[in-house]
Amino acid sequence: PNRKKGMVHSSKIVNIGIVAHVDAGKTSITELFLYKSGAIRSPGSVDKGTSQSDHLAVEKERGISVKSSSASFEWNHCKINLIDTPGHVDFSAEVERSLRALDCAVLVLSAVEGVEAHTDTLWKALRKMNIPTIIFINKIDRMGADTDAVINDIRKELTGDIVMLQYVNNVGTNEANITDVSQSMTEEFIESILHHDDLLMDRYLHDESL
Repeated sequence: PNRKKGMVHSSKIVNIGIVAHVDAGKTSITELFLYKSGAIRSPGSVDKGTSQSDHLAVEKERGISVKSSSASFEWNHCKINLIDTPGHVDFSAEVERSLRALDCAVLVLSAVEGVEAHTDTLWKALRKMNIPTIIFINKIDRMGADTDAVINDIRKELTGDIVMLQYVNNVGTNEANITDVSQSMTEEFIESILHHDDLLMDRYLHDESL
């Protein structure tokens, strides 16, 4: 509203929701988004009550997100609004209100606990609203982490309609790290992509470069 006359505002605006069962680590991921983008000098701690998105007294006391909060940053000429939604099942109505504003979502799962009851509720809500979703498996360095088991749970309890973007190495150890699947462009990866895009499938069948 306060733009100068003739000024062109070219930045795209994207609303990304971070959703998860309580304690999966979504608030910490929100902090890292802000830190990596340069919006904050250092990531806050949920345990210490210093995170940007957990600002209510009850949130700092209990270490959970109760109300939806948002934070913004610029990335590649795009304004990204991060919507950090409540993860506790008691606040699911607040979550549903938040989902209506989203362009896409990141569904966070713990590599230890995997798919939990509220995860299924969130997934169904995201599918019902047709919100594009990335599933992010967190806490891969924790004792008891098993990403293969979590992926099997996803296929069994949420959907088999997933495309793997990364593999985890040394899961459950301090040396845990990830490898991009696209670097190897395996047949399984290519087929999983083509299955969702008729235009790409046609190009692939005609030996065109993807």
